[in-house]
Amino acid sequence: MHSKQLDSVQRCPTIKMATATESEPMLNMETLSIQSGSMELFAFDEETTDVVLCVDDKKLHLSRGVLMQASPVFRKMLASNGKEKQNEITLPDKSYEEFVLFLRCVCPLEYVKLNEDIIEMVLPLAKEYQVNSLLHKCEDWLLTEIEFIVGEVIGHVKETQTKVEFFAKCLLYGAKNELNTLYNRAFELLLPYNLIRYQHTSFYTLLPDKNKWQLLEARMMKIEKTQHIADGSFPTEIEIEEDNNQIDSTSPLGFEY
Repeated sequence: MHSKQLDSVQRCPTIKMATATESEPMLNMETLSIQSGSMELFAFDEETTDVVLCVDDKKLHLSRGVLMQASPVFRKMLASNGKEKQNEITLPDKSYEEFVLFLRCVCPLEYVKLNEDIIEMVLPLAKEYQVNSLLHKCEDWLLTEIEFIVGEVIGHVKETQTKVEFFAKCLLYGAKNELNTLYNRAFELLLPYNLIRYQHTSFYTLLPDKNKWQLLEARMMKIEKTQHIADGSFPTEIEIEEDNNQIDSTSPLGFEY
């Protein structure tokens, strides 16, 4: 690596955050604001920056090519299409802190380790700007966290109610962001639990009606099939068959034939 490139990498600020396999302090907006205030993020670089995004009256100097490669929305926004290129674009109604964090997840010289709080902030922007790489990074993290919770890995053990609410959150994220693998896994895990556990959470409230009906219909069909009202797990087909055999082998009064 050339010395100039090495210096650039060393200057690149990073945030130390928890992943699904690490236990580290969670990033909050106050921490991000402090770090943003102590260093100039996305400063002008005459060799690499050629477009400015204005968010909350603050200027972010970026590479047009990087943005266009990452996002078809940015590509459409920044393409000249025979017209004079826009060198400065204002993005209204955006949080500066959240948008900077989103850009840090997109730009190649930045590295942000994901955690649950960060995903909550950047996932809507990844969907809005159609950044598929970031969408699937978030999905992979959430799927990994689900399996750690299900497997009760040390550091990821949760009370039943907290666990159910996390599954409901993942179901919402999957539905809203077209993350089908995440949606199907969360759906499967949420199905055995009583509706009362999560129906008053914001995750269920914000879930589209068609997804609510899909979940409730699937649960009703499962109850009818198993003849069991579950809150956490349904009996397996083998267990159902064993129960049926036991019933068939006894008289109505409970005596064996």
